Amino acid sequence: MSNSHISKSIYQLDITPSKFLGKINQDIKCDIAIIGGGLTGVSAALSLGEKGYNICLFEAGNIGDGGSGRNGGQICQGWSSSFEKLSKYIDPEFKEEMWQAGIKGPALINERIKKYKIKCDVQWGYVHTAIHNGHMRELEEYQKIFEAHGYSQLHTLENKQSLFDYIRSDAYIGGLYDAGSGHLHPLKYLIGISKAAENAGVNIYTNSHICSIQTANHKNKLTTREGHQITAEQLIICGNAYLGNVSPKKLRRRMAPVTSSVMATEPLNDSEIKASIPSKAAIADGNTALNYFRIDKQNRMIFGGRASYLNKDPNNVEADLKKRMNAVFPNLNNKKILQAWSGRIGITVNRLPDFGRISNTAIYVQGYSGHGVAFSGVAGNILSDAVTGKNKIFNQLTKIQHLPFPGGPLRTPVLALGMSWFKLKDYFKI
Repeated sequence: MSNSHISKSIYQLDITPSKFLGKINQDIKCDIAIIGGGLTGVSAALSLGEKGYNICLFEAGNIGDGGSGRNGGQICQGWSSSFEKLSKYIDPEFKEEMWQAGIKGPALINERIKKYKIKCDVQWGYVHTAIHNGHMRELEEYQKIFEAHGYSQLHTLENKQSLFDYIRSDAYIGGLYDAGSGHLHPLKYLIGISKAAENAGVNIYTNSHICSIQTANHKNKLTTREGHQITAEQLIICGNAYLGNVSPKKLRRRMAPVTSSVMATEPLNDSEIKASIPSKAAIADGNTALNYFRIDKQNRMIFGGRASYLNKDPNNVEADLKKRMNAVFPNLNNKKILQAWSGRIGITVNRLPDFGRISNTAIYVQGYSGHGVAFSGVAGNILSDAVTGKNKIFNQLTKIQHLPFPGGPLRTPVLALGMSWFKLKDYFKI
């Protein structure tokens, strides 16, 4: 394993580690057990804790060690794939409600920041940039669909001149500005809602690795690496790309773990900011293998865009990301890189999140396909509703057909080969 994944993210260097209950050291019984201390698991725990349930959450490492605390911090609207694709599986009377669920993520983040007084460096504003005319056509269609549903926070940047008020780079010809999306410090936000969950009575156990799951006889029994057992009336599985072999085989076949990489530069000065992202909005381009970047509260350029589809950490992360950044912002060529790191995300074949049941008392979600910062909070609420009997949205989402990744044990090389085709399309602007 390369140092990019085991090394700390820049976010971990920004904070003093928070202490929760630590490693489980005895057998436990609870109403609801949650596996995974990322944004989804903590969001579900927070919602359930505030309803008075006895909740125990188990995180294999520390809060934020996984993808939820290591991502680029981009807050994106909507579903991870097209709503048209999602709509094929949804009963007609639920389509508008499902649309609203898809765009609720940023608003939910904003609500929680205000409610729990979370200081997480949130900045609103997001630009989808176009590299060629094909991207501009895609953004025009994107805008039409959103506005048809009443979303009014999109603004067309029809040419390079209008784009320059937001981002100054010769790499792009235009774009689409979204005032309702943005970016934040993901680890500060995750720790903020974790503390809110703890204050609501949730028991958060860190460094507590679950190594087996049993769901027989309407009871859920979990076993830790040290042999302690947890018995729960209900189980929510939220480990996503970090579950490994503890995940039931059906789940593993329907999701592929992908390693995504990010880096942070030393702080930019005022002139460098004005010459790169004067708006301080979050930016993402239109390629399948996209670049995404932002200037954070400390004026560092946070730049992501390197992904490995071979289920292993990539090499030369810093060199590759710096090359990508320099192609967009040549003026930053001499900036020092403070940190480069990687984290895992889960993707599905159709790029839609996979909600489902493994028994009558055990549910899960996985595979946000790179769209998890905002939607994970919504997903956590959907899961919390489902275990308390309000499961109409959850039941609709379980209708989405998720094919297993082809290739069996060769699925990651097959996936990498498929992504190579999309990268070629990006390169030749097809």
